[in-house]
Amino acid sequence: MLVQGHKVYGGTAAGPVAKSTIPLSFLGEIDPLTGRVDNASSELNGRTLGGTVLAFPEARGSTVGPYVIYGAGKRGVGPVAMVVERADAIVVSAAVIARIPCVERVDMDLLLDGENISVDGEKGTVELPGVKETPVVTAFLQREDGKVLLLKRSQKVRSFRGRWAGVSGYLEVPQPEEQGRREIEEETGIGRGEVQWVRSGPSVLARDSDQIFVVHPMLFRTQGTKVRIDWEHTEFEWVDPKEIAQRETVPKLDRAWDAVSHEGGKVEAQLSA
Repeated sequence: MLVQGHKVYGGTAAGPVAKSTIPLSFLGEIDPLTGRVDNASSELNGRTLGGTVLAFPEARGSTVGPYVIYGAGKRGVGPVAMVVERADAIVVSAAVIARIPCVERVDMDLLLDGENISVDGEKGTVELPGVKETPVVTAFLQREDGKVLLLKRSQKVRSFRGRWAGVSGYLEVPQPEEQGRREIEEETGIGRGEVQWVRSGPSVLARDSDQIFVVHPMLFRTQGTKVRIDWEHTEFEWVDPKEIAQRETVPKLDRAWDAVSHEGGKVEAQLSA
């Protein structure tokens, strides 16, 4: 699967992921002579970065840090590319000085430590060989009082058993909105005439082993409160949206809600124009 990020510095490279889930300081935490990481709080502590694609949320520390990456690279013990969630001046400088491809705006949750990936800095992409792209929809039903419907997935479904979710399903038709309406009727018993589409949001990526779900989130309003769940779920609740992040949900459900809960998504008037 090809993940689209944003260009920081051009070039192409491939290698195993060396992933840290916390920010890194190049100066003091990476040895320019050996490429060894010295940060007890990071998963990379004690590992060497030679030939790897260094993946981390963002940099911290001294602006001298980029020269550490440059020095390690000159000695053949540095990373061959970098992938980050946010590229500040330290990351940009390190990529430019070391002349290694770098891509930002990539969620660290999409990368697994040790897997081989390819980075194209010019195109701003990260290729994950062997990872399947699976498009799905998540429809949020919201009542007039602002509460949102959550469904608890049963033990009969294939993934994320026992977790809370919105109304969801595989994208089987060209229009995600149409798929959302179908899933609402099938999974809740609430008919098409009882729901009003409000908006769709940008897609959200969620990884599960060797596949990445491309979630198409959408928001519907309803006056119907009588819910009839099917075999895919064991219970339902109407909850305050603030509770979504506090529950054990399918991956990135809170982000899917954020994508449709504000006016930033596509609205009905725009789509019908």
